[in-house]
Amino acid sequence: MSVPSVSKPFLWWCAVMTVIILLCVMAYRTGSAWYHNHQLRKDFPAAAAASPYQQGIPLEQMDLSTYRSYFPGNMAEPAYSLTHRIEAPVSLQYYTEIPTDETAAALEIPKGTMIEAIPEETQGSSFYELGYGYTSYPTYEQGWRYVRPFKTAEAASPGLGEEYYFIKIDSLEAVLDAAIRANKPFRAAVRQQHWTLERGTHTFARYIDDVLYQNGAYLSPDLFYRTFDRWNMLLLGAVVVITVVLLRPSSWFPRLRR
Repeated sequence: MSVPSVSKPFLWWCAVMTVIILLCVMAYRTGSAWYHNHQLRKDFPAAAAASPYQQGIPLEQMDLSTYRSYFPGNMAEPAYSLTHRIEAPVSLQYYTEIPTDETAAALEIPKGTMIEAIPEETQGSSFYELGYGYTSYPTYEQGWRYVRPFKTAEAASPGLGEEYYFIKIDSLEAVLDAAIRANKPFRAAVRQQHWTLERGTHTFARYIDDVLYQNGAYLSPDLFYRTFDRWNMLLLGAVVVITVVLLRPSSWFPRLRR
């Protein structure tokens, strides 16, 4: 059913206003990310004694126990039961170094494998164990983490011991998201902070980064916001599509002809 020509000027102006609104939203998101990143750098309380991170020591050579004093933990047992084991929501690929395009994974836990997402016995809070699972250490490259793999039914195998590997933070966030969904206390904690599940997952995945920042030990690249993220790409795509339609020949809008 064709749209009456008398309404086409109105639709044209609606499209123009939509483009303006989308551009404003993009500008706001980009500006907010830039401001957040600027404040991170400005307010970073660098410690007087340079930490191993600040000295640029490779993660493989770093004594991670240096940071344990930052995490006193809670030695009391939790007053609620937790779902410790869940199915891996994605394939988890671990590397001995941050890979190039040709680097093969040193260890892979296939999607659907039952993993111990939340350690049943930890030194401190049962929610985390430093350097295990999704409670990972930041690296010097955004998006890559340094951590011990999740335990599986084959946890006794040499590949699933105390050795650290590199893994993408997106994979760990997928597991963390599933762990939060499987545990009511964690969902309640997210709601108490008035966060979305996505925001809670993002924050919990960077738990160690936040503590290192507060102690002046390291300004992790994973604390920075992307100034042009996936949502901005979608908004830009919508602007391009609408603009192309607006620039079509004037036969689309016969009432606007002179």
